[in-house]
Amino acid sequence: MAFEYEFRMRIEAPRPTVFERLLRIEHLSRWFCGWSRIEPKVGGSFKFGGETCIIPPEGRSWDTTIDEGEVLRRFAFRWAIRSSETRVSYELEDEPDGMASLVVRHRGVPIRETTCGTVQDAWRMCLGNLKSIAEGRGDSVRPDHAPVTSPDLRLSVLIEAAPAKVFEAFSDPAGVGHWASGGVPTEEARVEPRAGGTISLGTRGGPDRVLEWLPGRRIGLEWSSAKGRVLHFDFEEKASGTAVYLADSGLPTGGLGLVLHERGRWSDRLVCLKNFVESGSSGFVNAYEDQVRES
Repeated sequence: MAFEYEFRMRIEAPRPTVFERLLRIEHLSRWFCGWSRIEPKVGGSFKFGGETCIIPPEGRSWDTTIDEGEVLRRFAFRWAIRSSETRVSYELEDEPDGMASLVVRHRGVPIRETTCGTVQDAWRMCLGNLKSIAEGRGDSVRPDHAPVTSPDLRLSVLIEAAPAKVFEAFSDPAGVGHWASGGVPTEEARVEPRAGGTISLGTRGGPDRVLEWLPGRRIGLEWSSAKGRVLHFDFEEKASGTAVYLADSGLPTGGLGLVLHERGRWSDRLVCLKNFVESGSSGFVNAYEDQVRES
């Protein structure tokens, strides 16, 4: 069994700018990997490694080969993972108003889970950071392969916006549905911004009840289907914007696999939140459920 991934994005930057971010090592280290060496030509070598890779290298680095390319429009490379030949391709087209559309495909992947969560969420984190740096903003949450040792999850992200604007992204149902899904909600999001209110993030299986609602300061959510599980967001003003601190507690004892999955899932959502607040869009134009299939 293998998995096929396809991500479709819209990026508010010209096509040549996005293409440069795909290939130059100083940009790759901000969205794709920790370090890289690349010969940008067909037949050229592309080596990359570091602790922020989508999948940790099976050695010091991943050694891949570029097998297709067209300047400023597309390139692809072959990447052997667990003895399986996979292929990553990037295709860029022009969009109106100086924007670019990007299609990323990763074919023949032998795994669906990696040590930072799912391969899908890891790719989405990386591509969300690509969007941010291509648009001239900062990168944020990266894949985290540190072993999970606690049932309590802690994450944070710095968003370049005032606390009131960040908090608004949690109180507006359309905004919540957008960033929680990455851009294409599977169902309508709902928010009753008060303690005791109901909430739906527009995705299946999320929290459904509001515990705390302190404007500009804190939000507490819980699951009616998982007694004792609580999700908190704390907001803190910084010189460069707003820090959002996420704490997910009450996950099942002994269920560290679920913690790992949720770490990857919420890491992706925080990158989507940052892009939504700062630019108005999380970037993805195909639904989360449509981005992976078995082959």
